[in-house]
Amino acid sequence: EQVERLLERELAASHGRVEAALRAVVELPRPEDGGALGGAMAGWLARSGVDEIVAVDGHDTVVAQVGASSWFGRGRVTLEPAQLAAARRDGRAVWELDDGRLWGAAGAALLPLASGEVVVVVQARVAEEVAATRAGVADALSSIGRVEQYRGLVKGSYLLNLAVATLLVLVAAVWLAFYLARRITEPVLRLTEATERVADGDLDVRLTPMSGSEIGRLMRSFSRMVEDLKRSRAATDRAHDELAASLRALQERNELISTVLASIGSGVVSLDGEGRVLTLNPVAVEMLSLAGAEAAVGCAFGEPIASEAMVEVVAPVVAGRDEWRQGYATVDREGSERRLRVTARALHNEAGAATGTVVALHDYTELVRAQKMAAWREVARRIAHEIKNPLTPIRLATQRLRRKFARGDGDFAEAFDEASRIILEEVTGLERLVSEFSDFSRMAEAHLAPADLHCIVEDAFGLVELGGGVAVRKAFDRNMPEVRVDAAQLRRCFVNLLKNAVEAMGGEGEITVTTRFDPIGAVFTVAIADTGPGIEANRREEIFLPYFTTKVNGTGLGLAIVKHVVADHRGYLRVRDNPPHGAIFEIELPVSG
Repeated sequence: EQVERLLERELAASHGRVEAALRAVVELPRPEDGGALGGAMAGWLARSGVDEIVAVDGHDTVVAQVGASSWFGRGRVTLEPAQLAAARRDGRAVWELDDGRLWGAAGAALLPLASGEVVVVVQARVAEEVAATRAGVADALSSIGRVEQYRGLVKGSYLLNLAVATLLVLVAAVWLAFYLARRITEPVLRLTEATERVADGDLDVRLTPMSGSEIGRLMRSFSRMVEDLKRSRAATDRAHDELAASLRALQERNELISTVLASIGSGVVSLDGEGRVLTLNPVAVEMLSLAGAEAAVGCAFGEPIASEAMVEVVAPVVAGRDEWRQGYATVDREGSERRLRVTARALHNEAGAATGTVVALHDYTELVRAQKMAAWREVARRIAHEIKNPLTPIRLATQRLRRKFARGDGDFAEAFDEASRIILEEVTGLERLVSEFSDFSRMAEAHLAPADLHCIVEDAFGLVELGGGVAVRKAFDRNMPEVRVDAAQLRRCFVNLLKNAVEAMGGEGEITVTTRFDPIGAVFTVAIADTGPGIEANRREEIFLPYFTTKVNGTGLGLAIVKHVVADHRGYLRVRDNPPHGAIFEIELPVSG
């Protein structure tokens, strides 16, 4: 308020000075012409205290101007029509001047001159400090007015800005929440989708882990797990392919083996480690008189599938006591007796462990018949030869006697004595031949009884004439138990083998008799070795045939009798070399018979 009153007083003072100047213009004596106008205006200026007086003609041209400062400018002053009209009507007019820089009062009055009418314009300024204060107040009031004018708008704007800011904060918060939720849920969803794809078998899933978070570590662990699964699947697929290829090869091999086994003429039976039947070929089914292979698979190799003789051959191999065994058995098939050669051999895997047994059954009935036929042919030939040999000297001796008797020779008695001697010797040889043939043909079955093996061997030595040039060496097993054998037949075998050894050495050399007991196989072995010329490899099978001999006076029945006795005892007779020269005959028999 004080500022307003101060401003009003200053403005009123300016108006007063202007009024005084205008009264002077109107009331004081007027100059006669324009040339004296300037001096009059200076007097008016000094008397009234205004700041500036300007005289303007009808064309707004300044004709005279006095004052320390020019407010109106030089040359031209243009008055508002309303101001000019008020001056004409009232003789003078006063108004407020305000151009933003200077503030005060102005007035105008008509002044008639001889040269024409002019308008005297007077202005009085307010002090510059007051004007500046007024300008500042005006600016402040203007600002306040504008503020008041725009207060509602500003308030609304602020409210709108606040609402917008609040909305932006809410949107930002929601976006941040969604962003954070997405950063948490998106990896979980990706992990879930990847897990479902892996569960469906897709192992090509790859996840880009989020660094430095638990989810990132989980995703890296998941990726490593998928890689491990992929490698495992690849390894499994390779193993499956290899296994499938091996299985196909095994099937093809089994088919080939089955085809081969079905095509061969021998029976083949495979057993597991416990002696149970695994497979049989059709020939084995037929030989064992089975209803079918399925009926025997899984059953123990024994009654009623196999005979006791077969079991005796196979059992030691199944039990692991022997790697290989061979024996013979007789079966009845379709009302006829068939002879089978039974061979058992242990099976081993690559590590050398026993995995089972394979049994081969060979029907050698026809072979035996053919061998018997061939043997009888050979027997007939040799008998004819053996009979023919003594008949020739008998016939010659008889013919000589007839000639001498017909001529009446004086030495008939001497010739008769010599001829009768020859005939008796040859007849005696024929009798011996017939007797041995009869003994061989009537050889009885073995009657087993407990006996001392070493005593039987000693008795055999007592029945053989060794001569002074033959040395005997005995190597008896002290652990030899009591054996079940036919002592008489076994003694005869030893006698024949010892005689053959003495004859082979020509009465000079060494005979070694060795006995050996095998507790695992429950068998004993007697080996008779000589230092003679030995037996040629291509003759080792022929020497056991009846009437086969390499000796001048031999009958060929000795080794045939030995082989027959050993076979009756369910044993084996083998012959091999005795380095550096000579032969060894081995007899292997079961201890229990």
